[in-house]
Amino acid sequence: MTQSLAPKTDRLVHLDVLRGLAVLGLLFARFPAKGGSSLVLEHPDVLGWSAGEQGLWLFNSVMVDDAMRGLFALLFGVSLWMMTGPREDRSLVPTWTGYLARTAGLFQFGLTFHVIALAEASDILHVYALAACGALILSRLDARLLLLGGMVGFVLLAAHDFMGDITTAPVTSAALAHAAAEREAGYLAHIMASIQNFQAWSLSTGIVWKCLEAGSYMLLGLGLFRIGFFTRLSNETLALITATAYGVGLAVCGGVAISLAAGGFMESVKAHFLTTLGKPFIVIAHAALIMLLMRGGFMRTVLTGLLAPVGRMALTLYLAGSAIALFAFTGAGLGLGPFDRYEITGLAVLGSLFLIVAARAWLSAFNQGPFEWALRIWSQKTGGFLVSILPGMRLQNA
Repeated sequence: MTQSLAPKTDRLVHLDVLRGLAVLGLLFARFPAKGGSSLVLEHPDVLGWSAGEQGLWLFNSVMVDDAMRGLFALLFGVSLWMMTGPREDRSLVPTWTGYLARTAGLFQFGLTFHVIALAEASDILHVYALAACGALILSRLDARLLLLGGMVGFVLLAAHDFMGDITTAPVTSAALAHAAAEREAGYLAHIMASIQNFQAWSLSTGIVWKCLEAGSYMLLGLGLFRIGFFTRLSNETLALITATAYGVGLAVCGGVAISLAAGGFMESVKAHFLTTLGKPFIVIAHAALIMLLMRGGFMRTVLTGLLAPVGRMALTLYLAGSAIALFAFTGAGLGLGPFDRYEITGLAVLGSLFLIVAARAWLSAFNQGPFEWALRIWSQKTGGFLVSILPGMRLQNA
């Protein structure tokens, strides 16, 4: 695990910082349901609804919820191209076979460590693994077609949400008691519930729409990287993209959130079709803003020091975040809480600081995280084996 790696380029530092932002952002998205109540997903007011708590929820709803997952998927598309794009020293079949072996390992990690060991049925790793297979097939299309494909994907998702029933169930004493009992259940009960929910969800059409969402972000990431979004844009262009994307995203997602909150959350904010259409603008704005901030000396130093180490260990720390949420807040571990929104936000800040310190400490001794290392070894061994039994299919200089 201490083999030397090639020095990182400026581009890769940008990507590490963005991945680090996504990892830490997921703590703020995860903690309310784990540390408060699962009902918070549809009824945010169950954790308290003072003016300050409303402000925290609105920020989280617009800037964090689903946006951090989307940022991860966008960067997944970028990494896909960096790993499999045409290069003189690469041939098509070994490269693609190795990448497919990597996605198979990612799927297995998600199932074994997240769904089972960490009792988190809503895992994104297996969704990304499945979506990446489709994105790989389309990856060498013209960049403009990839961008168009990503946009069409979100239109289809929005149409599905528009036709669906997003009415929320009322909050009752029985519902609150049931949510509390679920949170306070022991470790084995959490595991069994996670497996059952995963099976039910994976055998329904829900996984199709989750894969479409992840795949659409991946296509956007592929297309944006190939047109130079992450490498060649001027400060002025990045500033314009940031302002425009935030303007659209905040107006759409913020408008939906405020409107449904005023109506008492009779409908789900997360499942609203306008939220689906607005969230990619928030994701792109986050990416453009971070890259713009990285152009300044002071902010570059700060962001690189805080977020880049976390981004280099994104897989390991994504799983670590789930572990913290499970074992700190539920009956599987300490069973702390339930907390109100102020307390949960403070705990998410502390959790972020912990992950930053842990990442810096680990990388002072090793070049990559333990799960990153395991996934790399898996990919090399299984990909190499598959290529060795298909020698006649190698295409040079693809």
